[in-house]
Amino acid sequence: MENPRLSFEEFKALFQDSFKTQEELLREYRSFVSIFEDLDQAPLPGFSCGQKAEIFKRAWQERPQKCSWVMTWIDFLRQPAVTFAFGVIVGCIVMSVVANNRLRLAQTASADPLLSVEHTKYTQTYKGKMIEEFYPEFENPRIVLEKAAASSPPQRTLYGTLDNGEITVVWNL
Repeated sequence: MENPRLSFEEFKALFQDSFKTQEELLREYRSFVSIFEDLDQAPLPGFSCGQKAEIFKRAWQERPQKCSWVMTWIDFLRQPAVTFAFGVIVGCIVMSVVANNRLRLAQTASADPLLSVEHTKYTQTYKGKMIEEFYPEFENPRIVLEKAAASSPPQRTLYGTLDNGEITVVWNL
């Protein structure tokens, strides 16, 4: 334990939450250090320069080979000028797609109001796309807020038709 790879304080900071008591932490640290002491004392065979070169050559030749044409393309694309040009091209394509979608959205936008309100003395009639979306099963739906008199509470009623205008619907909301 003269030349520890990790001091006890460092070990404690890393693994303090893993052990319940200080004794368990110290026992685990001693076990950790003893493994490295055994490894430091293990004998290693000496190799000559030729043997080291042969081991390296065999390890290099046995590694999995990648396709050479793939590496050629990757090396080509890693060049700064090619990467910059590729980025400019991709940016132009993305901007043209975004610009074309904006133009299409502007052309398809309708000028019909979402909700229109008609006022009379004791009624307010609401109709438009918003009401049609709330009540899709009715044809030409409209909501009417009626007051029997100026001081009475308003009554909401839904008017619409079904079966191509053959059935009239009046529904108190």
